[in-house]
Amino acid sequence: MNAKAENLNFVTINGLLSYGEALVRRPSVEGAELPPAPGPSEDRPKRVLVAMTAIRAFVHDAQKGFADAAAYGNARHQLIQQACGGDDLVFFAAWNQLLAQGELSALMRAPIGATIKPTRRRPVAIVPREHMTPNLAEGRIVLDIGNDQFWLMPKDLSDRTLFLTMRHGVSQVDSKKFRVGRRLKNVLDPERGIPKAEAIGTALARTLGLVGKQLDFLHLHNYLDPKSFVHMVSRSPNTRQLFERVVSILSPDTAKTTQPIVEGALESQDFGWATGIEKTAELEEAAKAFGVDTKTAQRLIKHPLYSYPGGHSFFELYVDLVDGFHHLGQTHQGEVLCLYTHSSTLRALLIFLDPRPFSEAFSEFGAYKEGQDNVVLLTFEHGQLSGYSTAVGLSERERAAREAWKTVEQERRDKVTLHPRQIRRVVALVSGGDFAGAGAALKELRVTGNRLGLEVYFVQHGFLGLANNWIELVTEQNTRGMSNHASSPIGSSRFEDFKDEEVQLAAIHHLKPYMEDGALVVMGGDGSMRGARAIFERFGIQVIGIPGSIDDNIAGTTSLGLQSAVALANQSIESLKATSAAMGSVFFVEVMGAGSGHLALMCAYQARAEGLLVNEHPDPDAYIEEVILGTLKQTLGVQNKSHIIVVAERTPHCHHPVGGVHGLVDYVANRISQWTHLQTRSGSYPLSVATKATILGHTLRGASPTPVDKTMAQHLAYEAIRSLVEQPQEVIGCMLAYRDSGTIQPIPLHALAPKPFDWELFARMHGTELAL
Repeated sequence: MNAKAENLNFVTINGLLSYGEALVRRPSVEGAELPPAPGPSEDRPKRVLVAMTAIRAFVHDAQKGFADAAAYGNARHQLIQQACGGDDLVFFAAWNQLLAQGELSALMRAPIGATIKPTRRRPVAIVPREHMTPNLAEGRIVLDIGNDQFWLMPKDLSDRTLFLTMRHGVSQVDSKKFRVGRRLKNVLDPERGIPKAEAIGTALARTLGLVGKQLDFLHLHNYLDPKSFVHMVSRSPNTRQLFERVVSILSPDTAKTTQPIVEGALESQDFGWATGIEKTAELEEAAKAFGVDTKTAQRLIKHPLYSYPGGHSFFELYVDLVDGFHHLGQTHQGEVLCLYTHSSTLRALLIFLDPRPFSEAFSEFGAYKEGQDNVVLLTFEHGQLSGYSTAVGLSERERAAREAWKTVEQERRDKVTLHPRQIRRVVALVSGGDFAGAGAALKELRVTGNRLGLEVYFVQHGFLGLANNWIELVTEQNTRGMSNHASSPIGSSRFEDFKDEEVQLAAIHHLKPYMEDGALVVMGGDGSMRGARAIFERFGIQVIGIPGSIDDNIAGTTSLGLQSAVALANQSIESLKATSAAMGSVFFVEVMGAGSGHLALMCAYQARAEGLLVNEHPDPDAYIEEVILGTLKQTLGVQNKSHIIVVAERTPHCHHPVGGVHGLVDYVANRISQWTHLQTRSGSYPLSVATKATILGHTLRGASPTPVDKTMAQHLAYEAIRSLVEQPQEVIGCMLAYRDSGTIQPIPLHALAPKPFDWELFARMHGTELAL
């Protein structure tokens, strides 16, 4: 973020000092532990200028990284003591003046402990009730997340940590109206807060299967024992009260003897001298100091890097929480942690779990309110956090979802500036991993656009090309033969720098001349659609998305490239099946899909493979032992029998840190060598068994487009142009979804969601779909 984007030019050093001093002079609030008030000083403005230079150096040095949150916090503390003479008001003014000038944004990209978001996360294994089978649920932890969905994970927690994270409900000093934070000893409101805490405990008990016996239909029981849970609270009394109510419901027999641990990572934000102030009064005081209205003043106070006088910013809270949770995961492996915390910390947690950059996710969760989720389920494994957010009461979630949809959808429509038959030009790009069908879509965009009198431009190499101004007018000659082109004929790229505000501004500068009476068409997967959403919502670019990804991981649509990738994989797998049957070998075939197993599932089912190892499976190690080795033990040695195991890349297992086929081949070979029924006996000479790995990898991205993908691409591109001409309000800010029936419908970019794994097809492949 920068000052231009945030429009904070009203912020001045004198205004900041005036505002900070006004907060210091406020009478103390009962129950609050405020910082010591600094003495009077006439030279603060000069000292602020000196401190700004030191803070600039701090931000520059931060790009080298900090080992952990504590190291970052210590460096920040030293900055206050040394560069600001221990004067919190000097630091407050210097820090926030640099914020207003856009000079702190680099901090949000600094490598601080574990706060850098991973490029890929293992998907949570969520299975709908109708797809649950004994094979999936037997011997595993099953969490009921509501709406007839269950989260599955291994029973063995020895190398992972399970977090049950809750926030308190309504407190006596209501955080809706007042700045509360960690300095105010707040307690639950007797009339509303206590019942809410009990409702949270009841909902958690239901999630854990302690009530309702949610797995009776499978004749199974849950494996978590609440008596063994480790409970942690913040220093605030209301989190201890929440703990008392919840533990009395989860484990009434041991509730009186169970004591929580005070954990620093669960603390709320530090509001310094603003602690206890009514939010309306806070805004009025800020508006008075800066000479603006309260709505304008709010831009500064709501910024994630805004540091409160005598306190810190939301970003510091985020750093402490994320790094703290990783530390808890590392030091409590094999345990279940019940964590009782606050709205601000849950907000920080959801921002980290969101795949978008910090600044974008902060905007998404900027209005985290009492009616939103009260429980966030997390698991820590292989050094990473993954999670699921659930609500107390499904009806409340549905109501909140409906209200949010109305608000955000209206905001989308308000950003549409094109009117019917106003468009004159279209700019198109392909982003992210390449895929077949992009050429057919691009050619159709050019053909249909030209027929309707539009100028059509292509961008080389996606968002990277926008940043470099690689935008070219397209003619009929440029698109000859493009429909049959494998991959993307205009290039693509994974351009991580596009997450940075400065890079986005450069790209928008290059794009803007084409956007007067024009629109941008973005083709790609979920990451590309997030980029499209960012430039639509932040800069008003009239954008429309077309799904293209061999991962096929966007809900509600079939993505371009999937069919072609499966077709090419099928050719390779059939070849491997032939040699496997002839030689008796075992082939582990790795395909792409670190973030989703849809491609692997389709390849395995079409090939009738003997096994399928995917990231979505709740317990890959158990699958290797029970299914892969169990099946091979029965089928190895059968004459003319092929043995094919499809593996999605980076699927985690205990045999190699990288996962996938790595380490798996050697492990299985070693196990097979120990099976006595395959060893040579007197008068019997069995087939020698070899285990081999074949990594198809990027060959699937470069597949030649199948007729199905080409047809889908043409339909999607035609509909994009037609809709932009005739009804732009219905499609701008949306992705066009290709339904199974062949119909095309827009899905707002803000409503895109990951595609659920097809557990029904998974069960059918393993012959367990009739178990119910």
